[in-house]
Amino acid sequence: MQVVSINQKIDTQRKDDMLEVLAEMRRQVEAGEITEFVATSLDQDGVAQIHVCSMDMPGSIGLYEIGKHMVIAQETYVVD
Repeated sequence: MQVVSINQKIDTQRKDDMLEVLAEMRRQVEAGEITEFVATSLDQDGVAQIHVCSMDMPGSIGLYEIGKHMVIAQETYVVD
């Protein structure tokens, strides 16, 4: 009999979800659909990192702000 922790299953699913997002982003970069990106990540210790690949600093900031507003807008229109 194998005992599996619920947290382990959730952690495995989260990793799979993150890798799926990265794989899709990679596919879009290789296809030329993504030309610039800005992403923020959080490690196990709560340290945030910003990952940027863009043409210039104003573009980086603009992409970050656009992403922030998209997340806010999506949450605003969620109906329970």
